[in-house]
Parts: sequence; C-alpha cells; structure tokens
Amino acid sequence: MNTRDEIINALNGSRGEMAPPAIFTQTGTVAQMDDCGISWPDANFELDKMVKLSLQPHEIFGFAMAKVPFDLTAECGRLGAEVSPGNKSTQPAVESSPFFSDEIIDVPAFMSPAEFVSGGRCKLIADAAAKIHKEHEEVFTVAGCIDPFTISYLLTGVDNFLMGMLMDPDKCMSWVNAITPLSVEFVKVLSENADDVQIIAEASSEILPPENFDDFVGEPVKKMIAAAKGFTTIHSCGETSEVLDSLADLGATGLSVETSYDPEGIYERIGGKVQLLGGIPPIDLMLQGTPEAIVANAKKYSDIGYALITPECGVPPRTPCDNLRALAHYRD
Repeated sequence: MNTRDEIINALNGSRGEMAPPAIFTQTGTVAQMDDCGISWPDANFELDKMVKLSLQPHEIFGFAMAKVPFDLTAECGRLGAEVSPGNKSTQPAVESSPFFSDEIIDVPAFMSPAEFVSGGRCKLIADAAAKIHKEHEEVFTVAGCIDPFTISYLLTGVDNFLMGMLMDPDKCMSWVNAITPLSVEFVKVLSENADDVQIIAEASSEILPPENFDDFVGEPVKKMIAAAKGFTTIHSCGETSEVLDSLADLGATGLSVETSYDPEGIYERIGGKVQLLGGIPPIDLMLQGTPEAIVANAKKYSDIGYALITPECGVPPRTPCDNLRALAHYRD
C-alpha cells in the first residue's frame, strides 16, 4: 500500500526498504480522462475539473499523491502570452507573445508579485492544490511551476533569447531578474497550499551552456527554494551531466533528471546531497514499455538507493493504464 507518509519519509532521507512510487511531473492520460469523464483542455482551466483529474492516479491506481497542473504555461499566460489550449491528448502551449521580436526588447513593467499570484491560472493552480490538500489528507500534494529563465525565453521566443544571450547577455539577464520576484512569490503561495513545490528548471546543456547555468538558472532557483515553506523538488530534462553537482547544491529536497545513461554513477555522485527521484523513462517505458519492464527498472533504482521511483519527465498522455498500475504496485 502506498502512503503519503512513505513519500514524506523518503524525502526526509528515511525511506523504507523499497522506495515509494510517485509521479511529480505531469500525470494526466487519455485513459484516466475517459474513466472519470473529465478531459483536457477543460481540466487545465477549471478548478474542480483540474482537481478531479489530478486525483485519478490516486483513485484508479493507488498512488499516494496528486500533482497540479498538467502543463507549463500558467506563468507565461499570466504575463500576456497567448496560450493554445491544446486538446484531449495535447497540453497547452505558448503560441505567441507581445514580447516576440527580432531582438531582445527591454523588459516591460510587469505587475507586482502580489498581483501576479492573485489571478489567472497562477491562482487557479494554488487553489487546486489547496483544495486537494484540505480535502484529501491521505494524498501528498505536489504543485508545479517553472523557473524565470524558462519563462523569459518562452515570452521572448526561444531562439531569439538564446541568441540574445550571446549578443546581449545583460539584457537577457535583466529579463530573468525582473521575473524572479514573481516566481519567488508563486513558490511561496504554492508551498502554503501543497506538500511539495516542483520547480521545472532548464539545465540541459543542449539549450543552456553550462557556464551560464549559475547566473541564469541557479541563483534565481535558489531564491525560489528559499521562499518555500515545505519540500521543494527540481526537475530538469535533457543532458545535465555537466551541471549535476550545481543542481544538487541549489538547496532543494529532491532532484529529478534523466539518469538512464548512468543511474549508479549519478547516485554515487550526488545521492549524498539531495534525494533522487527517477528510474522510469517516460517514452521507452511508460509509453512504449511493458509492465514487467517497468517493475524491473523500478526495483533496480530502488536497490541503487533512489528515494522515490518516478517517471523522469511528464507521463505521456497515451500511456497505458497497465503501465501506470505497474509503477504504482511495483513492490507488490
């Protein structure tokens, strides 16, 4: 039986003989939507529908957690970006922004941090986490957000911002600095309404040169972590081997990165600094693998010493129920 206390103990460094299974990233799947009658895009924009769909991994499969939201666009939408709502099997995405340009424009006068968290989907996500946390004490509640660097490049255009980092790094840094207080306030509010704040931080060397990590990602995320009142976990996709130690030193309780290339080496390298989450590749195993392969990988990572066995990125919307059930019950 999976329990909330097991997750808490694991994050506190006192996991049991086998690591608890959980999902700290995107949890929604088409099959769950069909089962409960609540689907995207509505569940991304309506409080009660978001809550109901987020509880399905607990109610259907027995996971002892719930995660909101299902996407990464709330902050950008709050700051004026046009967000495509997606559909039943695709998540919302930033489609355009008033700040798209051929070059990095000056930072506009953004709203205050208090106003930022008081409306839009930022408030919706905090309210959804609060509702779950209050009404389902048996569930470990995870609320997610993204780091200021990611918000900056989504608002100004990814290619534009990355080129700007080469041509005018100070102006790019001014965007990150302007957004950081908003992100800090969002983490503060989320942590008041959830057990854990999951920060999606861009650390992949395929996007961000490792020498820029500390200034553009590390320092802002440290401020976010410092504002939290409970657990914090960091998730980063892509190639992070060059900044693993930096990620582990940011002060978060837990860290989720892609580990399949060297799970033992990563644990030996940073397992003493931070609680590691992972073990299940989202495409190769969650979406395309078999229940037997998921159970085998989960047990392998538990034996290595990982604190929680989780998908290493968002659960693909077409993931079969049998694979989610296998993860939830891999210890049976």
